Amino acid sequence: MEYVHSIQYHRRSQNGRLTLAYVESVQDHGWYIRKGADWKSHYTVACATEYLTRVSADAGTFAITVWRDVTRVCTVGIDWNPPNR
Repeated sequence: MEYVHSIQYHRRSQNGRLTLAYVESVQDHGWYIRKGADWKSHYTVACATEYLTRVSADAGTFAITVWRDVTRVCTVGIDWNPPNR
């Protein structure tokens, strides 16, 4: 079974507008290791932390949505504060 997901990172501006900043495609089954929304949110934040660090994203608020084909797996918001570079 294929577990290809698209992860979209929308940056929230001062006026509340969301702008697509990054898109990542991953083959990962981590969202299905455990049941429940809490696990999906936890796993999404862990993936987002790794990705935003890797791309050296500037600080800010992001809405992160995970898709599997046309099905939305979850959406979480995070206030991203990158580690010291």
